[in-house]
Amino acid sequence: MAGGKWMGWWGHLGAPKQRGIAVYTLSPYEQRAFAGALHQAVFNTFRRVSANAFYIAVPFGAAYGLFNWGRENHQWRLSKAGHAAHADDH
Repeated sequence: MAGGKWMGWWGHLGAPKQRGIAVYTLSPYEQRAFAGALHQAVFNTFRRVSANAFYIAVPFGAAYGLFNWGRENHQWRLSKAGHAAHADDH
């Protein structure tokens, strides 16, 4: 009660009902929330990956090349030829 007058439930403050408001709803059984989602996902994924492939492939290729070179160089330095080549470094 506010000032001795009951104002109604929350949101209904005692004003007259509004008229001329149309409310439309769609049954949940009529909605197709995932209509075409799988089809769009395949093509959007391909489009996005192909657009960014250059930005991923070049650094990955460079990192793999550096890793492979380091691994081979390490194996060569552990070999007899590597020890002979770097014997005067110590």
